[in-house]
Amino acid sequence: MIAFFGAPGAGKSVQGQKTAARHGMRWISSRNLLMNLNDRDVTLALNHGMTVDAEKNLEVLAQTLSNYQHSLDRLVLDGFPSSVQQVYWMVEHGYMPHFDGAIVLRVPRGELWNRLVKRKRVDDTRAAVERRQDAYERAVTGMIRVLSMNGVKVREIDGGNTPDDVQERIDEVLGEWGLIARKQFKKINQ
Repeated sequence: MIAFFGAPGAGKSVQGQKTAARHGMRWISSRNLLMNLNDRDVTLALNHGMTVDAEKNLEVLAQTLSNYQHSLDRLVLDGFPSSVQQVYWMVEHGYMPHFDGAIVLRVPRGELWNRLVKRKRVDDTRAAVERRQDAYERAVTGMIRVLSMNGVKVREIDGGNTPDDVQERIDEVLGEWGLIARKQFKKINQ
């Protein structure tokens, strides 16, 4: 499993989908899974930039991981885990041996807002975005700490570059971690 972390607009979904497609993995989006529940309260919360009940998130996480128990090493998680509680849940349920690493996409807040304005999602109001960014910043430090304590590699990547540049850097990291073949670069003599 590889998890992508980042504030709203950092490019988790774009990069997660690209990574999965390029390397024969399965992209799992917590937002998509939650929206597919067709639960009025969950949809309302997501469409207004609110967080979904922690128990509901864990229920979806548990069901998703059980569905892929034979291919956990081929999952790209987008939006899971989203709290320290969820990371501890993954530790308690024995998922850490399958957790290969976490990619943290860092993008300045101003750039995040510019990106969110362009995607025109109903839940991307200024107040909702700031709430989600603040919640993410509070959660990510603890999640990284717990993952690192459990032997999971974590790497921060500048997500402010072009999507192709960010993907190239992600591939370099995955190569360093031994998850994909490392690219061979020829030295050009000048």
